[in-house]
Amino acid sequence: MILLQLIGMLACVAGILALAYWVTRLIGKYGASMYPSAARTGELCVLRQIPVGRAERLVLVRLHRRCLLLGVAQGGVSVLAELSEEDSAKWLEAPQSTPGGDFFSALRGAMKK
Repeated sequence: MILLQLIGMLACVAGILALAYWVTRLIGKYGASMYPSAARTGELCVLRQIPVGRAERLVLVRLHRRCLLLGVAQGGVSVLAELSEEDSAKWLEAPQSTPGGDFFSALRGAMKK
């Protein structure tokens, strides 16, 4: 009786391992592109980021038609400010290689509010 239970448990573990192996092979073959996300569809884009400490940085991201200023640290990510539509329009129309001074002016404008 105990031997049958042990064989059943081993068969379950072997099945789980085989399923995990098959899924990783499937993801390796087709990549993660079969799972849609905002980053892959172009809806999420990092516009600028500047380090403010050893493991902390400020990140300006575009999410759909909104621009958010995020604080990124080891403890997590927090939204510091959401840029107004006028400020967001400047970033959404600007090319990706704008000088860093624009980031600081956007940061100052966001922190005033």
